[in-house]
Amino acid sequence: MLSRLPLRPGLKRLIKIMLSLLLILMIIIASGIAFIEIQRHRTVALPTPSGPFAVGRMEYDWTDQSRIDPFAPHTSQKRELVVWSWYPATRVPGAQTAPYLPAKWGQANDNQIVQSDDSIQTHSVDHAPLSNSMARYPVLIFEPGMGKIPTQYTTLLEDLASHGYIIFAINPTYSSDVVVFPDGRVAESTTAGKIEDSAGLQAADRIIQVWAQDEIFTINQIDKLNAQPGDMFNQHLDLTRLGLFGHSFGGATAAQVCHLDARCKAGIDIDGDLFGNVVQSGVTQPFMVIQHDQGSCSDADCRAFQNEVHTLLRTVPKGAGYSLSVKNTEHFNFSDYGAYFSLLRPFGVLGSIDGQHGIQITRTYVRAFFDTYLNSTPSALLHGPSSAYPEVQFSTP
Repeated sequence: MLSRLPLRPGLKRLIKIMLSLLLILMIIIASGIAFIEIQRHRTVALPTPSGPFAVGRMEYDWTDQSRIDPFAPHTSQKRELVVWSWYPATRVPGAQTAPYLPAKWGQANDNQIVQSDDSIQTHSVDHAPLSNSMARYPVLIFEPGMGKIPTQYTTLLEDLASHGYIIFAINPTYSSDVVVFPDGRVAESTTAGKIEDSAGLQAADRIIQVWAQDEIFTINQIDKLNAQPGDMFNQHLDLTRLGLFGHSFGGATAAQVCHLDARCKAGIDIDGDLFGNVVQSGVTQPFMVIQHDQGSCSDADCRAFQNEVHTLLRTVPKGAGYSLSVKNTEHFNFSDYGAYFSLLRPFGVLGSIDGQHGIQITRTYVRAFFDTYLNSTPSALLHGPSSAYPEVQFSTP
C-alpha cells in the first residue's frame, strides 16, 4: 500500500489561507443574507397622505365582453382586468388599515425581493365609506410600469385620494408579472404581453394599443358606476374632470389615450418613453412629462426622447405643456421603492436623492398639475423653478 506523500510547508500554508478566506466569505454572505432578511421584514410605514381626507380602497373585477385578449395563453378568452380604486373616505375610528396587497395576492409581485409586503403599513381602509364632504369628485385613471402593479405606487395614490381625487388603477393582465383575481385565479405575464429586448418598438406599439383600450374600457365602466343606483360612487364621479397618468409604460399609455379619447381632460407621463401614434399626432389637452435626472442628455437615445417630448407638447394648449426632470433620481424613485429598504439602490435603479423626498416631489407636482387643470386651482409650482424643490428642473417644450 502506497504511503501518503507529505505536503510541502508552503502548500499547507496556502491551503490554510484559502480555507480562512472561504470561511470569511461564508460569514460575510450569511451576515448579508441575515441583514437583508431583517430589513425586508422591518415594519415600514409609508409616508402619511398630506390631504384632509381619510383614504379608502376597493377592488373590482371587470371583463370587456367586446374584446378577445391578445395576450392570454388561451384563444377566445375575453379581456379581464382587476382595477383598484383609492378614494376620499369617511374617517372610521379604530379601523384597520388595508394590507399593502390584498390577502389573496400573497407572493404575487416582485416587491417581495426588496421588502416583504406584510411589513409595509398603508393608510387606506378597505371598503371605507365614501366621504360626503363633496357632492362630486374629480376622477383619475392610473397605470403602472411594465410588469408592475398599482400597489407599488400606493404612496402617490393615497396622497391624491386624501386631497379629494377618486383614482381607478389598472392591473394590466398578462403584462403585470402576476395578477390575482378575486376568486383566486392567477394570471402570470406572457410573452405576448411583455416587451422582449428583441421585439423593441414594434412590440411596444402593439402592446400600447391594448393598454389604451384597457383605459378606455375602464372609463366606460366608471361611467356605468356613476349611473348605477345603490353604488357607492353613484352620481359622485365627475367625469368632466377626468385625468390620466401613469409611470413608465403606463405614462406612455396616458399620452396615447389622451390622443384617442377626448374625455381625457389632462394627462401626465411619469418617466415613460413614448409609443403609439401620439408620438406623431400629439395631444390637445394639458399635459406634463416628468423624467428622472437626465444629466447632460448627451447620448442619442436621450436626445431622441427629448425631441419626442417637445413635439408632443407643442400641440397642447399654449402654456399648458410641461417638461421637467428631477435631479439625483432614477426610474424607480417615482414608485414606493424610495420609501423602504431596497436592494435596487446599488444597481442604479434608485438615485442618490433621499427616497421619501423624491416621492414627495412626485406627489406635489402631480397634484399641482391636476389641481390646476381639473380643479381650477392654479399652482405657482408650474410657473418654473421653486426654492422649495430645487431638484426640479424645467425644460422649454
